[in-house]
Amino acid sequence: MDDPTRIDRTLAALRAAWEGQPDLPLGTLFGMLAAEGYGWGVADSELTQRLEAMAQVHPPLLALADDHLPTSGRWLLITETHRITLAMVSGSWRAVVRPVSRSGERGQAVSWEASALRPVGPGRPLVIKDGEGFEHRFGVVESITRLRDDSRDLAGLKRRSVGDRVWFIRTDAETIILDHGLHTTQRKNRELVRTDFSWSRIADCAPGQLLSVELSRGTTHTFGSVVEVILVESEPWSVPTHAE
Repeated sequence: MDDPTRIDRTLAALRAAWEGQPDLPLGTLFGMLAAEGYGWGVADSELTQRLEAMAQVHPPLLALADDHLPTSGRWLLITETHRITLAMVSGSWRAVVRPVSRSGERGQAVSWEASALRPVGPGRPLVIKDGEGFEHRFGVVESITRLRDDSRDLAGLKRRSVGDRVWFIRTDAETIILDHGLHTTQRKNRELVRTDFSWSRIADCAPGQLLSVELSRGTTHTFGSVVEVILVESEPWSVPTHAE
């Protein structure tokens, strides 16, 4: 007889995985598992492990330490109006906030120190306290995803190798979102000026140095001096295997 105590653990793992992605119909979740080979005849222990791994990437509740900050990881939290990335940078947690309107238009991205979060998961309000103690409210969370880290230097990066990655770059003159395009926001005479560039290669992106970018039309453009570079989107993190 199989151990009946496995049922509670398997159901708990299913609940956590489903609550972490509540927009998925249960049938779709089972279909995703089947496509990965977790279908007819799979051992309950293997299915449970896979469900628990899914909940680590899309948790039903973000794990917070005693200081009310994430225990580890790089996280993308999506609400109706914002895409917020939480990342550890130089020993402190940073929040990179990117407003997105209902029409899809992007607002000015900003970054600041995050000092605390209220308990958060899909369906819960996102409230983040900054380094000065002010709380910022961003609405109800639609999804949370743990992102794969990528600490490679951007110098030498070619546009064709960007993939799913997105970076926030702050210089002393502008803020930049770098993906398959290069999108700058600069304040001039009390107005925000947005400019989009088509680029081919990052020539130099060292902190304290001017950002130099080779554009698609064959010229090189120089931006302000780099203050910080934060990876804000990448492919989802995966649970390390024993071989890794």
